[in-house]
Amino acid sequence: MARSPLLLAVAAFAVFACPAAGGEPVDQKGLIRLPVDVRNSGHDTILCQAEIAHWFATNLASIAPDEHASLDLRFDTLSGAWAAMNARDEALPVERAWCGVKGRTYETRWDLPLERDQPQARQLDCRTEGPRLACR
Repeated sequence: MARSPLLLAVAAFAVFACPAAGGEPVDQKGLIRLPVDVRNSGHDTILCQAEIAHWFATNLASIAPDEHASLDLRFDTLSGAWAAMNARDEALPVERAWCGVKGRTYETRWDLPLERDQPQARQLDCRTEGPRLACR
């Protein structure tokens, strides 16, 4: 199917000229810290990531076997959205988050439950079970 040059130009403009609302920092007013503590009880290093925009994921923590890390996640009490802090101390909106075996993170992922009703800090114990990571 041939695509019109005008349609391609409009699509390129939308992608490159218009900032992605999902990837822009959010106002930190109303944010509370709700860390997710993850312990790696398995034999493989795991990597936890957050989807910041539908096309971009950022690393939250790499966790070696028998180690643990605290994922610095924030909850916006005003909007009900989740956010992750970046290196510039900006709060980036999180669409979803997961942990998986490093090198195959997405294929082996375990989705972190990011509740919007009564969100709370969590402590998870993760290990590989079959082809995927499992956390409890």
